Amino acid sequence: MDTPTHLYDQIAGNKRKSALLMISAVLLLAAVGFIFGLYYKSPISGMLTASGFAAFYLLITYYAGDKIVMLSMGAREISKPDNPQLFNVVEEMSIAAGIPMPKVYVIQSSASNAFATGMSPDKASICVTTGILQILNREELQAVVGHEMGHVKNFDSRFSVLMAVMVGAIALMCDAFWRMNRRSRSSDKDGQAQAIILVIAIVLAILAPLAARLIQFSVSRKRELLADETSAELTRNPEALARALEKIVSDHDPLDLANRGTQHLFITNPLKSGKDLQQLQAGEEKAGWFDTHPPIALRVRLLRKMAHTAG
Repeated sequence: MDTPTHLYDQIAGNKRKSALLMISAVLLLAAVGFIFGLYYKSPISGMLTASGFAAFYLLITYYAGDKIVMLSMGAREISKPDNPQLFNVVEEMSIAAGIPMPKVYVIQSSASNAFATGMSPDKASICVTTGILQILNREELQAVVGHEMGHVKNFDSRFSVLMAVMVGAIALMCDAFWRMNRRSRSSDKDGQAQAIILVIAIVLAILAPLAARLIQFSVSRKRELLADETSAELTRNPEALARALEKIVSDHDPLDLANRGTQHLFITNPLKSGKDLQQLQAGEEKAGWFDTHPPIALRVRLLRKMAHTAG
C-alpha cells in the first residue's frame, strides 16, 4: 500500500494549526496576567506571576508527569516474557516510526483503551488495558499501537503537557484573582478607571478558563486525527484501525480509573464511550466544543477513505 501524498500535507497542516492554537493559549495567559496585574496597578508583575505559575506546573509535569499518570491509572510495566505479542507489536511499530522502543505498561481492566505518555520519544511509554488485548486481533492491536506511536513520534505528549500547563496556569490565575478580589472589596479601588478594569478582569476571569479549555480540546481533536493518519502510514493498514475503533467504542465496560484530567490521553474518551457508540451508529461526524476526541464516525470514515484511496 502506497502512502497517499495528501496524508503528509494533512499532517503538516495539523501541526501548523496546533502551533497556532498553542500560541493563542500563551497569548491568553499573558493577557490574563496583564489585566489582573493592571487592576492591582502592576501589570508587569501580573505577567511575571502568570509565567511563574506556568513554569511551576511545567517543572512538575516534565520531571514527574508520566509517573504520576501511570500511578494514578494503576499501570504496571511489563517485559517481553509477560506478553510477547504486545511487546513484539510495540517493537515493530517503534522500528517503523524510527524512534526508540518505549516502555510498555498494562492496566488490569476489562475496559478497552490505550494511551501514550512521555515528553520525548526516547522517554516515552505506551499503555494498554487487558480488555483491549482480549477484543483485538493482532492487526488491530498493531494499528492501535501505531496510533499511540504516532503520538510519540509527533511529540503529541509534550504538546499536550504544554497545553495542560497553559490551561492550569490560567485557571490558577483566575482562582487567585477571585480570592484576592473578595478580600479587597472594601479597599479604595473605586475610581472610574479601576471600576472599568475590574469589570474587564471579572469577565476575563469567567471566560479565560473556558476559552483555554476550548483551545486545549481543539488541539486534542486535531492531534487524534494526526495520530490516526500516522498509524495508517506506519502499518499501511487504515482498515485495521477503523475496525479497532469500532470494537473499542462497542465495549461498554467503563475505565473507572480515568478522569477529566487524563481523558484526552486515550485513543477514545473513556468517559464518553456510550456517546461515542451512539454517534457511530448515527453516523454523527460533528464534534462538540468540549469534546476531547473527534467523533468515531468521522475517524472511521477518514480511515476507510484512506484504505479505499490506497487500494
